[in-house]
Amino acid sequence: MALIPYCVMVQPLLLDAVGLEAVPENFLKGPATCLHHNMVFWKLLRTERLRPIASADKKNVFSADLYRRLYNTVRTPGIEMDKVESYFRTEKEGPCPSHIIVLYGGRIFKIPGLDANGEPLVAQDFLFTLQQIQVRVEGASSVQHAGVPALTNDDRTSWARNRQHLVELSARNKTMVREIEEAVALMILDTHCPKNFSDLAQLALTGDIHSKWTDKSCGTIAFKNGQMGCYGEHCCYDGSISMSISLYVMMSIAEEGVPDWDVPPKNLILPEELIFDLDDTLRGEVARMATVIDEMQNCVVVSMDQFQDYGKAFMKKHKIHPDAYVQTALLLTYYRLHGTFAPTYETAMMRQYYKGRTETCRSCSIEAVRFMEAMESSSSTDVDKAKLFKVAANRQMELMNEARKGNGIDRHLFGLWCAAYDNGIPIPELYDDPLYSKSGGGGNFILSTSTLGYTINCGYVAPMCMDGYGCFYTMLEDCIWAIFSAYRDSTVTSGHKFQQTFHQVMVDLKNLLERCDLPNKL
Repeated sequence: MALIPYCVMVQPLLLDAVGLEAVPENFLKGPATCLHHNMVFWKLLRTERLRPIASADKKNVFSADLYRRLYNTVRTPGIEMDKVESYFRTEKEGPCPSHIIVLYGGRIFKIPGLDANGEPLVAQDFLFTLQQIQVRVEGASSVQHAGVPALTNDDRTSWARNRQHLVELSARNKTMVREIEEAVALMILDTHCPKNFSDLAQLALTGDIHSKWTDKSCGTIAFKNGQMGCYGEHCCYDGSISMSISLYVMMSIAEEGVPDWDVPPKNLILPEELIFDLDDTLRGEVARMATVIDEMQNCVVVSMDQFQDYGKAFMKKHKIHPDAYVQTALLLTYYRLHGTFAPTYETAMMRQYYKGRTETCRSCSIEAVRFMEAMESSSSTDVDKAKLFKVAANRQMELMNEARKGNGIDRHLFGLWCAAYDNGIPIPELYDDPLYSKSGGGGNFILSTSTLGYTINCGYVAPMCMDGYGCFYTMLEDCIWAIFSAYRDSTVTSGHKFQQTFHQVMVDLKNLLERCDLPNKL
């Protein structure tokens, strides 16, 4: 399976909200600004000066271990299994690569991230270097050596073989692969022009796949009309890490303002192009991937809903936790659209534990089922519906809290499966039981969901299974932003219909609570 569009995390960047306009004139100015702030963040990590992240009540300090794999990290392909390799080091631990890889038109360039004094290059420096890359790429009619990055988005076994052939072909190839894999991050320049937010989310996932070295842990994408997005390799870290760096960049721009582009660059740095030695075998593979990638670009359909009728303030007024409110709404959306219940995965963060990542919160509870049946029944009263809604939402929070404490089942079951497989022990019959799969086990959750917090930053991944949905949302005081993903080839799902139904469900729930005007505690 290829990483794009099936495995990577994607996020549109709404930099116009902090003053960096999405206009063609900012095609290179936007990425130059982001590169500067990313390098500042990278140096905060290097010097261990990033304030520890904690829970809202400050009682739980979260593990920062995943930040080690945000930068300077790669998912190396293997014949049987990939592995994550990180070249990041704190200053106390030793030297760390500080260069950045820029990709444009299938070509690869290496640029420094720091000046001679070890300080992050300013945005004007990055702009000058990006302009040199633009001149080189757009001034060339055709380049035979372009397109090597496309090989990284082949199925993992094929890419592992091609990567091995690539590094064995010449010592220069081996050095350049290492330079790409240990780089701080990627910057991808993309000639697409997203028309709206949904289009931006879609193109951030697909776009110019020919210019994505998909193994890298993180990359920023700059589109020709000034829009921007980013993607992350999910094995390396979780979505909460992606959200934190995006929020840092946006807040930095908001506080410091857009750079003064009339100020000349301090350092006139020319990019170094990385040109691989290729033989007929690899040229043939690049040509093959050009066709494969064109087919991949339409696999996943993305729909975005900016629900403006109300937000978390209304939910809190009715004493319902915002996340539980939206989760229950998503369950009802699927039930209303498809007439059945969906095994549902919600990400439960476990970073309060040493090197913790996530557990699965199984949201489709008995209480949620009772509410959905009542909500769609003409024989149920509004008061009964509202009571069952609150009971379902409260149960959702109980399940989430249990999962966060490590009392979920899915990571344990996955660990037991891995232990059996690695030790040559027969896989227990449970994993082949149809009910295990029907409940969502083994990567079969119909709804794959996650809350992304309480800012305007909203990202997504592809659905977990062919006939499923990806549902990802962020909750502000007076609005909800949600992104829904579905597979184009599914004969069951429709991302656009799901988005429209979700919108109506949210309206219906508001009307229900206002009609009943129940006491805050049932």
